[in-house]
Amino acid sequence: MEAFILIGTLIFIMGSLVLLVSGIVSFFFPRVHFLYILGMSGLAGLIFGFFLELGGLAFLVAAFNVFLSAIAIGLAKYGLYLKSKTDLEAERLFN
Repeated sequence: MEAFILIGTLIFIMGSLVLLVSGIVSFFFPRVHFLYILGMSGLAGLIFGFFLELGGLAFLVAAFNVFLSAIAIGLAKYGLYLKSKTDLEAERLFN
């Protein structure tokens, strides 16, 4: 029972870190292709799953990482899109 709590907590922390790092990378470095970020987060989940000796669940952890990373990338790209739209609108209003 303690192992489930420990593994669940570690996966929750890893998911939070993946969300944070993927969002920061895609926001501050928009030229990096999103597939590279998704691949790296999936690889990190796979390594983490094998490190915890989860066996077949390592692929589930990797899919969980890719899903969370895709959410963070989508939010960052949407934020950049809104920023570009507001910059254009403000420029048009003041000129």
